Amino acid sequence: MYKRFSLAEVKSIQNNFIQNLYSNIKKERCLGLMDFFKKIFRDGSDIYYCNRTEVNFSCSKTEKDIIILRDEKEKIEVILDEENKKELHNIIKNFIIKKEKQFWQKTIEQILMDEFTAWGFNIIDGKPYLVYDIETTISDDIKNAKFLLWYAMYPAENNKMQYDYIDQDNLAEFVQKMIDFDWYIIGYNNIWFDNPVCVYNCWWTQEHLNEINRKSIDLFVLLYKLTGKRLWLNKVATALVWIQKTLESGLEGETLWKKYQETNDQKYLEEFKAYCKNDVRMTALLMLYLLHFKKIFIEGEEKSFDDEDFLKLSNSTEKEVKEVSQQATSLF
Repeated sequence: MYKRFSLAEVKSIQNNFIQNLYSNIKKERCLGLMDFFKKIFRDGSDIYYCNRTEVNFSCSKTEKDIIILRDEKEKIEVILDEENKKELHNIIKNFIIKKEKQFWQKTIEQILMDEFTAWGFNIIDGKPYLVYDIETTISDDIKNAKFLLWYAMYPAENNKMQYDYIDQDNLAEFVQKMIDFDWYIIGYNNIWFDNPVCVYNCWWTQEHLNEINRKSIDLFVLLYKLTGKRLWLNKVATALVWIQKTLESGLEGETLWKKYQETNDQKYLEEFKAYCKNDVRMTALLMLYLLHFKKIFIEGEEKSFDDEDFLKLSNSTEKEVKEVSQQATSLF
């Protein structure tokens, strides 16, 4: 999955695309971009630059002389027609002679948060929302996964993200809040995992689960319907908003929980809580990214959607949930 940037976005959003491209131009001992393209496409239309066994940059040329540049480190894809080639040539030239500095660039997170604090996405379709994520024990059967802890994020009145921590003692109270909450409940794989785990751990009914699912926005479901692929949160968030999980997997989180139970040492609990809270932040920023750009790029294809599609594609029917729920896990 890539961020397909225009050259204006390459210049305005903080990234290392130009630096990484220029390093390959230097490797080829070329004087500039046009010289670089002429040399690398002399004997083929697909060129790959690797760090050991991993591709870190690729250049492709189509039959219509369109050039596609992919920065695997930054997960940025740039499409160049003749006019864009000339513009990028000048950008590289200015970069070389240091006429353009990059201190003014904003990260994608800064762009999204600026929009958020300006009340750009503090409601969705005219309704409030919360974003949440839970941590559980690892189990092959979703009904046997034990709830451990939870974080939820709300847009606060002071234009900030407010986070609430929920432990086992407060689970039932918060599930009731979700049932009563008007309107959107947002997560990543929440319809197929988080929502049912919470309801099962409260020993509540299918009707309660249906009510929560009815008003859920599941970003995993949205991306699954757009791409046909089961994409992990860490992979998507790393590619699109440059944020990663603080632990390798939920299994490491469960290990921290067990250490906390055995020793009562708060440092294990705090590290586990930070992991969950960061997952909520990743999910919230991914949501903002999708609402802002309204498109993703995967395997060379653009998958675009509008606000109506965002709501429609991010939910599942009860039949779909039953068909997939047995395969869903908390590892997303």
